[in-house]
Amino acid sequence: VQHIKRHNIVLKRELGEGAFGKVFLAECYNLCPEQDKILVAVKTLKDASDNARKDFHREAELLTNLQHEHIVKFYGVCIEGDPLIMVFEYMKHGDLNKFLR
Repeated sequence: VQHIKRHNIVLKRELGEGAFGKVFLAECYNLCPEQDKILVAVKTLKDASDNARKDFHREAELLTNLQHEHIVKFYGVCIEGDPLIMVFEYMKHGDLNKFLR
């Protein structure tokens, strides 16, 4: 799992809330060599319990190995401090369910 430094992530606005916690639109610096910054979706972990942290790390491991052109790209995690963060490709049209409605 790629580790992303917290100071490279700048939250812009809240996009919604999922089972783990809130999801934000963010700018991420130094993630891609060809671009200084890119827009990403950031998923935060609201529950800091041991079980929630284990689930977070397990999901990150699974997502690292799940790569396909039709699946949102998972870039990595930020585990420096709280909340724990997962960083994903930003889909400007939202999720597929929202897009199809």
